[in-house]
Amino acid sequence: MGRYSVKRYKTKRRTRDLDLIFKDLSSKESIEKLKNQPLDETKPGLGQYYCIHCAKYFETNIALITHLKGKIHKRRAKELSERPYTQDESNAAASVDLLKFMKSVEKYKNENEKRKFLET
Repeated sequence: MGRYSVKRYKTKRRTRDLDLIFKDLSSKESIEKLKNQPLDETKPGLGQYYCIHCAKYFETNIALITHLKGKIHKRRAKELSERPYTQDESNAAASVDLLKFMKSVEKYKNENEKRKFLET
């Protein structure tokens, strides 16, 4: 192996998966909890400057603002605008538990209709 191990390189820049971040963004309580974290000496910027979409801590508020304007953050926010794949969808693609998947699709459609109705 060369100077840079492939295994080390892959885990060095590992971030949280989209489904976990989508879960964090699902409720206002979890968003407020992540934005107003207690001081922690082990995290950059004492854990006060956190980007929820990218699951990253920053040293200063200026670094966070610069990150929010950047391409990486915008790409990540766009990916999070869509609902991530679930295990039910994977099973339905393999023709397993298709009825369970159809019920979850109907439930999701009803939730979206209620949300749109409440917004207008």
